[in-house]
Amino acid sequence: MYVIERPFSDLLRKPNDVVAELDEHDVVLRRRNAPALRLSREIRQQGRGEAFESLTRLLRNLAVHSPAAFDSAVEDGFPWATFLPEPERRLFAAELTRTLAASATVDNFALVVQVLQEWKATAEIHADRQLSARLSQPIDAAGDHIVAP
Repeated sequence: MYVIERPFSDLLRKPNDVVAELDEHDVVLRRRNAPALRLSREIRQQGRGEAFESLTRLLRNLAVHSPAAFDSAVEDGFPWATFLPEPERRLFAAELTRTLAASATVDNFALVVQVLQEWKATAEIHADRQLSARLSQPIDAAGDHIVAP
């Protein structure tokens, strides 16, 4: 299944045409100066949610029953995780699987995106040896400081 893109005005001018396309496709409505909207049949979205929840259970089972294969899958799926020290790589994998499982149960994946962005940023810091060294130094509490708003 592929996605059809239309201007938002098509929904206003030809709503029956847009709705007819939903039988076979999702429709993304592009709007000026606003985020796009996605139209989809509810049954299709329910199927995606069930598939995601099933894949999450498989991933957690892999982590429990075959940790070496799971570690390899994490490194293959997220090449930047190579820059994380081993203990942090394990923390990343554990946090990701917990967040995926929890997000699937409430059908809200914003925290999955946040976990990935934050761990990737951490990996980027570890990849830059100078930056990592500077950020690993203790903070001089007696020195000049700036109060963050």
